[in-house]
Amino acid sequence: MSDQNVTSKTARSTASPAGLTGIALLLLFVLFVSVNLLSQTSLRSWRLDLTEDRLYTLSDVTVRVLSEIEEPVTLRFYFSQALGREIPAYGILAGRIEDLLQEYETLSEGKVRVEIYDPEPFSDVEDRAVADGLQAVPIDATQANVFFGLVGTNTTDDLEAIPFFQPEREAFLEYDISRMVTSLAAPNRTVVGVLSTVPLAGSSRMNAFGQQEQVQPAILYEQIDDLFETRWLGASTGRIPDDVTLLMVVHPKDVDPRTLYAVDQYLLAGGKAMIFVDPFSEEIAAQGQQLGTDPDAGSDLRPIFEAWGVDYDKRIVAADRLTARKVAPGQGQRLVDYIAWLVLRGSNIDQETALTSGVDSLAVASSGALALTDDSPVTMTPLVSTSAGSQRLPVEKVQGFRRPLELLRQYEPGPTPLVVAARVTGPVPSAFPDGPPVAEGQDQPSPDQLAAHLVASTEPLDVILVADSDVLADRFWVATQNFFGRRVTVPQAGNGTFVLNAMEALSGTTTLLELRGRGTAQRPFDVIDGIRREADRAFESKERDLQKTLEETQAKLDQVRARGAADGSPGGGGAILSEEDRRSIETYQREILTTRAELRDVQRSLNAELDRLTVKLWFWNIAAVPLLVAVFAIGLALIRTYRRRHSAREAAAA
Repeated sequence: MSDQNVTSKTARSTASPAGLTGIALLLLFVLFVSVNLLSQTSLRSWRLDLTEDRLYTLSDVTVRVLSEIEEPVTLRFYFSQALGREIPAYGILAGRIEDLLQEYETLSEGKVRVEIYDPEPFSDVEDRAVADGLQAVPIDATQANVFFGLVGTNTTDDLEAIPFFQPEREAFLEYDISRMVTSLAAPNRTVVGVLSTVPLAGSSRMNAFGQQEQVQPAILYEQIDDLFETRWLGASTGRIPDDVTLLMVVHPKDVDPRTLYAVDQYLLAGGKAMIFVDPFSEEIAAQGQQLGTDPDAGSDLRPIFEAWGVDYDKRIVAADRLTARKVAPGQGQRLVDYIAWLVLRGSNIDQETALTSGVDSLAVASSGALALTDDSPVTMTPLVSTSAGSQRLPVEKVQGFRRPLELLRQYEPGPTPLVVAARVTGPVPSAFPDGPPVAEGQDQPSPDQLAAHLVASTEPLDVILVADSDVLADRFWVATQNFFGRRVTVPQAGNGTFVLNAMEALSGTTTLLELRGRGTAQRPFDVIDGIRREADRAFESKERDLQKTLEETQAKLDQVRARGAADGSPGGGGAILSEEDRRSIETYQREILTTRAELRDVQRSLNAELDRLTVKLWFWNIAAVPLLVAVFAIGLALIRTYRRRHSAREAAAA
């Protein structure tokens, strides 16, 4: 009996759970170290990206850019570790940037060299960061500066810099870096001629107080200048230079015949162009209001459009209730839909062409409408359109003092969508079939000029028309912030993406099209916006009923008072009201109170529905996953407890 007890104790000692656990932990530690060593050596280029927007995967476009690099590029990444310690969000962003840069270096096979620096205060690295043009930012009261930027150079000492990375532009990291690499690897850029009556490149002007002020360049113009070599042609010119690859015409208002002829002949010779016409330029009008001048008149290229068979009326504005932008009609008033300012997205944008690759939305303001005449020789491919049932609004409705709520009430849906932007292709005749125009007092064209005159296109026309020049204006599509003296931009719509896509497609440099399509920094809550829009419509309907009731009541009161004054004292100052009139007034007053109560109920219902949806989103995004993990852990623990007890019972039975 004693020997059996000893044998049983020995068997239990050999199968001790503590010993097995220790061995398992040791093996797990060895496996963990081995996997990390293997990933650092042989698996550095392997990635498993499970993020929705594939944030950690370089696009095929970037891979193609890197494969086509001929001139080596050096990227110097400056990041102060002190910034990451003080503000962890910057540290996380820096880790992602460093990971991306290592991908660039690996995929370029040595053509892109990455250098990483920590510019500590009062060091040579800090001096170099300042010399490279990076933004120095004080982080505390010690007067020590931190840096967080990227500098790129090539073998000819060209330099490109991102002065300071902003978390708001995290969605555009790959585009910013690839743009830098492309610019340095191909320093000979496409020449873009700019013919504009809008001061895109900035200017100085006199304000309403007679003081001179500086107008900043448009952000989109700065982006164009980064990618292309821009040549400002002013508002008029007699000839388009031969080295201009792409012509950019913006708000051609009151263009003289010589300039029209220059544009006509340039396009007939095979030149490419992006043309922005506008029935009402909000930017020019805003500047005019500051100076007390008349509202802006519309712009077009009427003789050229007539030759092409393009139907565009600068007296008509495209209005759309479904895509209307919300504005405040007055101080302290609630937001209403302004049907002349639109944010077009989804089905309003043709997503099957590379021209709109990545354009999730386009913001326009008092835009026109494009169409073709029945005998047009060209083909028009709509790129951006309004919703079905849009209205053709007379331009006078958006000039001067505007009444958004009144326009909304008077909205009359039309039969079809209206085209805001389109690509026009095909053979076209000249808008000047008889030769160059001759102004009064000028000499007749020379024989050489007549011989060089083109009566029809030598190559098919390829032009992108946009019936709005305000797509280039900062205030409609981008938010700007001042970061220690530098202007930081955060796109709120895809205007920049669309314009740069189109210009690169026309100039033949379509390299970065897909990169610009990786999304914007903000995404709309479509469900919440839909609920709010439906509730607003119900609220507006009730508001119209209330207004009508108030007007009827006021008219009734005026009639009663007029009758009372006529029947009262000789002086006409008294008002004798009958009992019937008093009851009628009281009835109307009760109706007004009832309607106001209904309005409050509608607004409360809107807020309650939004609150319920917010709680659901909060639950599923924050609380649901931890709860599921907890439930899984508890279930797993119960299963293990059951198995141990079951094993113990079987052992006891044996």
